[in-house]
Amino acid sequence: MDCLLVRLRNPLRFGGGAGEFGRQGTGGRPRRGVGEIMKNWTWRVTATAALLALTLATAYSAGARAPQNLRQPLEDFPSDVGGWKLLTDQRLEEETASVLKASDYVLRRYGKDDRWLEFFVAFYAMQRAGESMHSPRNCLPGSGWEMWDYDVASIPLDDHDVTVNKYWIQRGRQRLLVYYWYQNGGRVVADEYMAKAFQVWDAAVRGRTSGSIVRIIVPDAEWADQAAMDFARQAIPRVEEFLP
Repeated sequence: MDCLLVRLRNPLRFGGGAGEFGRQGTGGRPRRGVGEIMKNWTWRVTATAALLALTLATAYSAGARAPQNLRQPLEDFPSDVGGWKLLTDQRLEEETASVLKASDYVLRRYGKDDRWLEFFVAFYAMQRAGESMHSPRNCLPGSGWEMWDYDVASIPLDDHDVTVNKYWIQRGRQRLLVYYWYQNGGRVVADEYMAKAFQVWDAAVRGRTSGSIVRIIVPDAEWADQAAMDFARQAIPRVEEFLP
């Protein structure tokens, strides 16, 4: 099974400029041990699973069974995002889509100047057992990728800042920088616990369990962080325009 965090077998290889993408990471960050990183997340995965079960139970007891539809399909997402131009519009492989079980999604490559990135949004109209968002990092070990380092990034919007996850991952000599976050109901959330807590609240109070996960992948080049931050700043309000 492909990892939804880095679904492409050869992510971000676009012909001209491929040499840049094949380079070793340039950030000069000290590598953390995989064991250290995974140990830090073990208890979080367990707690998240428990919280998801509580979410689904709450949604059921509250009668939250009506799916929430997007305002418009994600295929209508802009082809120009703050100067980032659409390069390719892609579809997931059938096996990957069957695992994802999203109500709708968009998977694209955008370019600006001589820089490229991959953009992915998966939307769930109604989350339930077997059909819900999960942390994309959980599939890394089984897909051959390992977490090299992690952090969070603060994204400045017009009237406030939001926090998103920021991961460096590696497979062999290839390194990528990944931004991802959960977005729903006017909220942008990095932390899984907080996202699930809001889901419990929405199920009980608003009678809905819809949600989306948004991901940006860029090669680990000198310009990677700024490119990901720039695109995220432009994309977040546009994603919100599509959500119920």
